Amino acid sequence: MELTLNTRRETRDESPAFPPAVESLIRARTDDAVFVVDPEFRVVHWDARAESLTGILAEEVVGRLCYEVVSGKGGTGDCFDARVHSAMRLARAGQTVPGYDVRVLTRTSGRRWVNLSTLAVGSERGPYLVHLMRDVQEAHEALEMARGLIRLSSGETDPQKSRPAPRDVPALTSRQLEVLELLAAGKGARDIGAELYLSQATVRNHIRALLQALGAHSQLEALARARDFGLLAR
Repeated sequence: MELTLNTRRETRDESPAFPPAVESLIRARTDDAVFVVDPEFRVVHWDARAESLTGILAEEVVGRLCYEVVSGKGGTGDCFDARVHSAMRLARAGQTVPGYDVRVLTRTSGRRWVNLSTLAVGSERGPYLVHLMRDVQEAHEALEMARGLIRLSSGETDPQKSRPAPRDVPALTSRQLEVLELLAAGKGARDIGAELYLSQATVRNHIRALLQALGAHSQLEALARARDFGLLAR
């Protein structure tokens, strides 16, 4: 899952007040980075470890809608905003929220895989979501290496040999990559717009830009070329 941090600075006069249970959790000792989302989907806590992992300061994100701050994709192809809405529905129904891995775009080290676990804490206003975030980049690198070894041992052609040289790979924006992955998941312009909170016209503009960047005449050809370039999983 690829995650982008949007850090438009805003000034807020009031610091958030947490329910006692949330206060206890964020004060607990943990090696994980911690951020908290309130029942209105606003980030109300972003700790020092979250700052260190992402390179983003708390003053840049606290008080903003979480899906404006973090957006992207996980291993199953779904967006962070869909995940957090699903987590809130589960929390409101009194159910547990499953963890998942997400690929984040950080200021300090580029794209990295992290794991997110979520604790739901009830309050009079509704559930607070306490997210524990840990770096799992090495595990994903080891998994990818193992997959490469399996391909080689099974006699499959090394995909790296058939890929264009790195200088030939189109430079796509993070939004174009999001649209590309949703196209690969079989979604149309309407569904993509709903998932990314974009108009259908904007989505179609992104698709046209993708076709041009990939030198393709159709969406199917664009997806095939994107896989050849290594921009999509096979």
